[in-house]
Amino acid sequence: MASMMTITQLLTRSNPALQPSTLHWPLPILTATAPAQEEMGSFLKTLETRTWWPAPHREEVAARRLPATNKFFSYLPMGGGNNQFTSLQRAALLAKDLGRTLIIPPISPNSHIKVWAGPRYSEFYDLESFSAQSGIPVLEWHDVKQTPENPPSSLTHHWNNFGEDFPCIANGGIGVENKHLYDHFRPQFLMNFKSIAPAEDTTKGKAVEYSFARDVLLKDRQDESATDTMWKCLSCPYFLNGPDLNDRAWKEIGLHMKFNAKIEAMVDEILDTLLPRPTASTTRRHPEFIIVHLRRGDIVTKCKPGQDEKECLVQIEEIAEKVDGIEKQRRTKALAGTTEQNADVVFERLPVLVTTNEKRPEELEKLEKLGWIMLDHGDAEKDEHGQVKPSTTKKLGTMTALGPFYPPMLDAVLLTRGDYLIGMSNSRMSQLAAQRGAAWYGHSTMLM
Repeated sequence: MASMMTITQLLTRSNPALQPSTLHWPLPILTATAPAQEEMGSFLKTLETRTWWPAPHREEVAARRLPATNKFFSYLPMGGGNNQFTSLQRAALLAKDLGRTLIIPPISPNSHIKVWAGPRYSEFYDLESFSAQSGIPVLEWHDVKQTPENPPSSLTHHWNNFGEDFPCIANGGIGVENKHLYDHFRPQFLMNFKSIAPAEDTTKGKAVEYSFARDVLLKDRQDESATDTMWKCLSCPYFLNGPDLNDRAWKEIGLHMKFNAKIEAMVDEILDTLLPRPTASTTRRHPEFIIVHLRRGDIVTKCKPGQDEKECLVQIEEIAEKVDGIEKQRRTKALAGTTEQNADVVFERLPVLVTTNEKRPEELEKLEKLGWIMLDHGDAEKDEHGQVKPSTTKKLGTMTALGPFYPPMLDAVLLTRGDYLIGMSNSRMSQLAAQRGAAWYGHSTMLM
């Protein structure tokens, strides 16, 4: 039987600082739909009145220089964090081409991070700078609708009873007749997908061509209501393709979506901990280093049935050869530049940092034997006497201190910082890191 609890009580129990309204309902939770929607707010009403939620955040939102026009665009985030970033890039292009403000979903829970709610993009990215550089005004869903971050099961098990309609044009087969939806964004903001089927969409919700989907969004006129003019949505920008789409997505969007100062400072502290101090002859805060992104875990599923892992996954031995190749080039350059003034300088190999989700002991032992430094976001373990157990890695404690979304985001920043990056060609995280490192810092990158 459902608990006798109002949404006000649910919200304030999960976040005591939040007092959304003074409404009180004596109704059981499953029959309180209309008051719940009124109390939690409707995103369409928020967009219509332009009264962003919550109040303390309004000044920051206003600073993004939103246009006078009341036109907005959003989408569903799909897959892991890096695939969601791909969706964001393509959605941002659509918003630009449509002349609309982009409403960015949070970095949503996924198969790698199984929690109820995801954080704002602005927790990790500088959205104000992005808007200024790209010319695309943005909001985040946290600005538009307020929901509990850690609600009790009495809400999470029945979230759709409190959901408002989320009208959206289906594409790529995602959302056709309200089916094949696998995002974790809608539950967080209590929204029930409502499939829109414009007459202009001859693919019946299966469009994957960017220009076609854009034109459908431009031409669609379900009716002449203010809502139809104000709001547009596409279910799955991730599946869009086109002859110049990837190039535009990077140059017009990804290039300008930089990490914010807070997370960059956190990475500086991690590098302070893991790397030796630079020599006195340099002004750098950290010495040069090589960073390796060794994608493992579910990537093994991409191997064909019966295929030897060595045939479909890059082996550590192969990566070690690439590291040796980098060192050979550095050594050759150093010897060619030897003068009387620097003749006594000792040439040393660069430290190698590794970010990986590899768990197999025999593979981790290889990394240890190579003397490479593992990024370990876990906690130090203690024995029965309370003494810290010896570890081959420096335990950063990030997961416990900051939650599950921070380790992969910190790794993403770290991958851009390495003077030399060795990544995996079948990893979207590696691909993004290579683009960022080369464009932002002029670093040397390779994908295997």
